[in-house]
Amino acid sequence: MISYWSLAEGSGTEAGDTAAGGAVADSGTLRESPAWINGMFNAGLQFTGTEDVLIPNSVDMDLGSDAVTLSAWVKLDKLPADLAGSYAGVLDSQSDSYVMYLDKGNNELRFKVTDANGTSTSAHPGIPAAMLDTTDWHHVMGVYDGTAGSVKIYYDGVLADIASMPTTVGTVRPGQVASLGSQPTTDAPHTASNFYEGGISDVALWTRSLGEAEAQYLFNGGTGNAVGVANPSIAAAAPLVPTQPTAQPVIYYAMDGDLTNQGTGGAALDGVFHDGPGMTGPQFAPTNHGQGLDLSANPEATASTEADADMGQYVSVDYNLPDQGTIELKFSSESSYNYQTVWANSVHSNAWESWVYGNERLAARGNNAANASNLDYLLTLVGGIGEDHHIAFTWERSGDIMEAGLYIDGVLREVSTENWMAPGSTFYLGGGPGNHLGKGIYDEFRIYDVPLTASEILYLAEVPEPGSLLMILLCIASTGVWYRHRSAS
Repeated sequence: MISYWSLAEGSGTEAGDTAAGGAVADSGTLRESPAWINGMFNAGLQFTGTEDVLIPNSVDMDLGSDAVTLSAWVKLDKLPADLAGSYAGVLDSQSDSYVMYLDKGNNELRFKVTDANGTSTSAHPGIPAAMLDTTDWHHVMGVYDGTAGSVKIYYDGVLADIASMPTTVGTVRPGQVASLGSQPTTDAPHTASNFYEGGISDVALWTRSLGEAEAQYLFNGGTGNAVGVANPSIAAAAPLVPTQPTAQPVIYYAMDGDLTNQGTGGAALDGVFHDGPGMTGPQFAPTNHGQGLDLSANPEATASTEADADMGQYVSVDYNLPDQGTIELKFSSESSYNYQTVWANSVHSNAWESWVYGNERLAARGNNAANASNLDYLLTLVGGIGEDHHIAFTWERSGDIMEAGLYIDGVLREVSTENWMAPGSTFYLGGGPGNHLGKGIYDEFRIYDVPLTASEILYLAEVPEPGSLLMILLCIASTGVWYRHRSAS
């Protein structure tokens, strides 16, 4: 912990920094006299829309790390929709290096991190206004992990949202001049704008990514635990336990030499292979799970004329995706280009699709209306596109809204809320009319009519390879002892 503002002074014009881990004391200066209050832990400051606490730049505030956690207790006087302007800063800055703020346009309380190259998430993780209120104190914790490329926000001890960074730079942007209660300019006199209205208490900053266990400890059922100078070390939460799915897939192509459907939908949902001119297919290649459909003979679709489906190979199935479900498969490719299709849909060339950019960023979405709703993750953070990756996309409709999640290698990487768009009657794998062709190997493809849980997706991502299963059976036969082996995700 490099900075800690307990806001327990009760009087005066300085908010002291009592963190033991910082190189300097990053004390803040009260401007326009915010009121000292008995908020959380009998401490805090009340802001009415004209005051702030200026925290100057320092070696501490520059962080110099690829991780940051910002924790604060807040009691809102205004919800995002009621703001006079577009934003209101809890801890904010012009540089947006690591900030927490209310966002009127998106109707959320958000956390944003910007890396040293000026890159941030396309849709910053936020707490929707439906979860917020103006009556109680709530704990908010923003977490950035540059190694994993993730930005998270916790609300009252529970993960509320997660987004991914489209870069591997990692290091947080330096030069931040911040304020509690406003957004100050970087240059002197650090003029404030985007004022916050409400209470703030017990604010702390770490150069590491805290997790669920720390979020739950700090929230403590609502009574809270002050961070304190001691900054107690909290044991990590128990890891997720892989659980075999209870639901059966409607479509399951094992890709072991054919496109036969082994799911509950039966032969009516067998895959239909579409061959390109002068091509001989389908081709199947050895994989860690037997065989996979090999579309590496397809051209790299880098121009619109090459995007036509009749230029190469892909698979189709006449199936209308339901209001809730999961698409999951194993995928790898030796090629990287804009835009390599993983799956697509007949409703629109840019809806209900997944694709990989030339920089190896994998994306997925249901609605084509706005790129901000795209779910994406940089595969270079987990070995690159050439390695075998488990990809899962879950969705659940509620009226006109859809909640979606993207998992890579059994880990939730990003979630989104987007407007519902009814899928078309045909699903495509590796291409399809109006979509660029894929050049990857597609294996263990499934569609469920339920959104699988995180533990079920982890199970599918860690299903033992056939060779591992053989070793297990040999061990059982020779020793009579049962144990379970999982391949690395």
